[in-house]
Amino acid sequence: MTPFLPVFWPLSSLACLLLASAVLADERLGVRVIEHQLEPSFVQEFVPTKEGRLSCYRRVGSGPSLLLIPGTWSDSRVYVATVARLDPALDILLLENRGLGGSWPPPERSSIKQCAVDALTVLDALKVTSCYVGGHSLGGMIALELGQRAPRRIRGVIAIEGWTNHRAAKAFQTGMCPTLSPEQLAARNEYKQECLKNWSPEQKAMFGQIWRQWDGSQFLRTTQLPVLELYGDRSQARPAIEDLGIPSRKNIEVVWFSGASHPLLMERPREVAEALNRFIAAQEKSSGSRPSQ
Repeated sequence: MTPFLPVFWPLSSLACLLLASAVLADERLGVRVIEHQLEPSFVQEFVPTKEGRLSCYRRVGSGPSLLLIPGTWSDSRVYVATVARLDPALDILLLENRGLGGSWPPPERSSIKQCAVDALTVLDALKVTSCYVGGHSLGGMIALELGQRAPRRIRGVIAIEGWTNHRAAKAFQTGMCPTLSPEQLAARNEYKQECLKNWSPEQKAMFGQIWRQWDGSQFLRTTQLPVLELYGDRSQARPAIEDLGIPSRKNIEVVWFSGASHPLLMERPREVAEALNRFIAAQEKSSGSRPSQ
C-alpha cells in the first residue's frame, strides 16, 4: 500500500484545482478556501490488471462501505470536498477509472460494463463484500450497472447526475454547465486537460462516447435496490423525472439542487455529502444491520 502524499501545487496550477478540489465558501470565516488533497487517512491501493493497474484510495471506517466513482474525465480529486463532509464512520473507497489518476494505462477499448467489471475487481481485491456504490456523471452510470450486475452485493446505488441513458441528456435545454462562471468553466477545462494529458486522440474519442452506448432503463424499472438520484435544475423548470429515464417508484428518490448544474461536486459538495449521509443512514436504519468488512 502506498500512502497518499501531500502535493504542493504551483500557482500556475491553481485554476485547475477549482474543479478538482472545489472552491467553497467557509461559512464560519466568510472567506473562500480551496481544498486540494485527500485527508491523510486515505491510503492508495493498486490492483493489477492484465493491461496494467487500477488505483483506489481508501479510508477504512467502522461503518458501511461506500464506493465512489468519478466521471468521464475525472480522477479521485473531484471528490475531495465531498468526502471531507461524509460520515467519518464510513469505509470510503475512491476508484479511478483506467487511464485516470493512478490507474494505468488508458483503455484502447472500453464500455460501462467493463468499468463495472473493473470496480468489482477492486472490491474483490480489497475484500469488500457489501457496499453502497455511487458516482458522478459516467460514474453514476457505472454505479447503476454495478447494481444490475451484483444486486446481492450492493446495498444501494447513488447516481450524481448519472444519466439513465443518452436520451436523458435532452431533458435539459440549457446544456451541462449553465450555472458556472467563466472562471469555473475555464478551471473545469484545465482540469480535464490535465487528467487527459497522456491520452491519445483516439483514446479520448473512444472513451468519450461509451455513455451513449449504454441504457439503464430496465434496471431502474425492475430493481428492488434503493436508488438515490441527484440532479441540478440548471436554474430552469425541472423536467419530469420520466424525461430523465427515471421511473416513479418507491425505492427511487430524486433530489434536486436549485441553481446548480452537472458539476454538482464542484458547486454543491456539502449538500451532496449531506444527501449521501441521509440516504445511507436511512438504509442502514431500515436494514437494521451493517455490512461485514
